[in-house]
Amino acid sequence: MLNIWGGKSRPRRLRADRRDAARSRREDLRAFVDRLAESEVLDAAGHERALAALDGPGRRPLPLLLTELGLVHEATLVTALSEATGLPILRQEDLPGEAVLPEALTPDYCARARVLPLAAEPDRLVVALVDPFDAETLRALEHLVDRAVAPCLVGPGSFERAHRAVYGDLAEEGEGGGDDDLARLADVASQAPIVRLSARLVRKAFELSASDIHLEAEESDMRVRYRVDGVLVESERLAKSVQLALTTRIKIQAGLNIAERRLPQDGRMQAPDRGQDVDIRVSTLPTAHGESVVLRVLDGSRRVEDFSALGFDAAAIAEIAAMTSRPNGLVLVTGPTGSGKTTTLYAALRRINGPHLKVVTVEDPVEYRMAGVNQVQAHPGIGLDFAAALRSILRQDPDVVMVGEIRDGETARIAVQAALTGHLVISTLHTNSAPATVTRLMDMGIEPYLIAATLNGVVAQRLVRRLCGACAEAAPATPQERLRLGIPADTPLHLRRARGCAACNGTGYRGRMVASEIMTLDGELRGLIANRADERTLAARARAAGMTGLSDSARARVLDGDTTLDEVGRVLEGTL
Repeated sequence: MLNIWGGKSRPRRLRADRRDAARSRREDLRAFVDRLAESEVLDAAGHERALAALDGPGRRPLPLLLTELGLVHEATLVTALSEATGLPILRQEDLPGEAVLPEALTPDYCARARVLPLAAEPDRLVVALVDPFDAETLRALEHLVDRAVAPCLVGPGSFERAHRAVYGDLAEEGEGGGDDDLARLADVASQAPIVRLSARLVRKAFELSASDIHLEAEESDMRVRYRVDGVLVESERLAKSVQLALTTRIKIQAGLNIAERRLPQDGRMQAPDRGQDVDIRVSTLPTAHGESVVLRVLDGSRRVEDFSALGFDAAAIAEIAAMTSRPNGLVLVTGPTGSGKTTTLYAALRRINGPHLKVVTVEDPVEYRMAGVNQVQAHPGIGLDFAAALRSILRQDPDVVMVGEIRDGETARIAVQAALTGHLVISTLHTNSAPATVTRLMDMGIEPYLIAATLNGVVAQRLVRRLCGACAEAAPATPQERLRLGIPADTPLHLRRARGCAACNGTGYRGRMVASEIMTLDGELRGLIANRADERTLAARARAAGMTGLSDSARARVLDGDTTLDEVGRVLEGTL
């Protein structure tokens, strides 16, 4: 056999050299980890975890291991590396305006090797690199460009941003795309620090009674926000270095594809809270700085409130009771996303449900579980959308049908037909007011005479935050507040104001209540609808018949001391 090495001992020497190099690299890595512990950058547990990761399978670069495990902040790590190696740190002004030596150093190669060419000089190549202990990559670079290499340091997250700035999307998703990289990423996402971080974020949502968690990828970090009482509240900023591992951890829990980062994904997971498993809906969305993740808390074990607990006054409750007591017809709850429409539907079901009625729902998702109610989860991906489910439900001979949302003309037509043939149908629709519901149904292709014949009534609503009972204080109304409320200057008036305390997390508000507009159809309104009257005409007639508008309902909440003018203005866009 031809010996291309020029001697029998050359391969053995080469293998020995490589073993020596690997041993030397590992010793350097362990020495650096020890140095981090000595300087108290790593605590004892972190030091032990870092050493264990070094001894794990593969050759994951140390900077990636330390940052992805959440053991060291990236900026701190890069500074420590610079002090240990004497290498300078990449500055923003050092980034090249275009790719350097792209023929020899392709974007994909640079992404895999985690090196970024900065400047090509006659006798050397200046590069930024993530792992200064990777001597093999430095030797490979020297061979590829046939000149010396002058390295500087860059953190893992900063490298990704710099790589995108130079190459754009040419090699996007190149990193982590292989089976080995995905396996290592899944392993990192399953490590204790990331598992604890994920669990802590969800646990805090339960403590705050938040409806959802927003994990938003930004250029230099990851922002965590919770929606509490309908308002997003920033909680903390996470290091950019944990973004990928945390996102992967959540995607694994939700059964999503961890290799896919370019397309939105939706999934479900569960988390324990006070002995109960709580369903959480997970949505991922690719953004300029990585995937944005939203976790929506669906606590099906929560007790369904009645109308008075939701904030409806006695007159409103009587009107809703009248329109839902009829054996057939269509009752709609309307408002924008997050206005509590589904909660009102459940309160109606709670009142209607009984042993003498068959009640069936189709929902996406099933948010609350109710005894005695047949609840169907829609699955549009397999063809079980609202329209298909509704057609099947009607073959079950129900008395009452709840449709989570009327989203299209087909669902609207089936719902109207069901109401016309002896079923009570309750559902939600996206409109801004009760009279606008009629116009929306017409836009969906429903004939006016069918709307007039089937529609029992409409509840339009918004949710306003309640003042915290522990810290709200009353004070005399200002002239501007009197003007907005229409209260004469000589009339005594005190308004309660938000202050903030530990009980309400400093917001001044705790919980929410409904401001509503209820339109019950009488003979004259049905005639106007059948004759295609416009929204303004319908609204005028409904008010003449006693309908209380949304702004009037909100005004009453302020005067009763339940909320503030500022809160009403936020929700109703300056109506008062």
